[in-house]
Amino acid sequence: MPDNRPSPRKHLKRRSYENLVFGRQPVVELLQSDKEVEQVLLQAASTGEAISAIRKICSEKDIPVKTVPPEKLSRLTGGNHQGVIAFTSPVRFQQLEDIVQHTIEQGEAPLILLLDHITDMGNFGAICRTAWAAGVHAIVIPTSGAAPVNGDAIKASAGALQMLPVCRVARLEDALDYLRLNGLLIIGAAAEGNTTPAQTDFSIPCAIVMGSEDEGISPGIRPQLTATVAIPMQRPFDSYNVSVACGMLLYECMRQRQ
Repeated sequence: MPDNRPSPRKHLKRRSYENLVFGRQPVVELLQSDKEVEQVLLQAASTGEAISAIRKICSEKDIPVKTVPPEKLSRLTGGNHQGVIAFTSPVRFQQLEDIVQHTIEQGEAPLILLLDHITDMGNFGAICRTAWAAGVHAIVIPTSGAAPVNGDAIKASAGALQMLPVCRVARLEDALDYLRLNGLLIIGAAAEGNTTPAQTDFSIPCAIVMGSEDEGISPGIRPQLTATVAIPMQRPFDSYNVSVACGMLLYECMRQRQ
């Protein structure tokens, strides 16, 4: 008698994509709901009324859209995807303005951490874990050029992402403008920094910018920095790992604020 039960391999594959929604109308309905969407994948050259609606809603909600070949969509779904896949997010993104105003109303000095194109999942998770433990009020990430905020990220953060407010913005430059106008000092971590963590006042309202390991802080963001901080080294070396450097800075923030 043939065994029609699904193979363990297929079962595991299906469970790996529980956060996946595919098909044009299902994705439109998902985007129109109040559920958080991490990313949308569109088949190259896809057209039609539903595709136009998907692009429009994603633009309005700052949801990343990536164009991919049909083979990738088929690998994820097994077919019948109609040229579109959406990934739901296990984290509800917060509004940066709400976090800052609430923090001030509570009588606290805001401490905001902005991640400039940090795409490595391990670094992102480790940073979130440290940020939560050190008292950061929110992490800000860009819509594109950031590690995905999904189940793997939650695991990498040891669950901290389920407690730490995350704000996703179209442009980090705009977020920095808002923070500066609200009285926050903008501090960038850079090897060529003009001060050290111990010489920097982290007790006042401030935002810390961590750049990617390969390129550092983006050229468009550098002019917005109020100060740059370099972590001293006992021996000459290229740089610290970004999550380790972030941990050092946040420890100094916590030490000063306590």
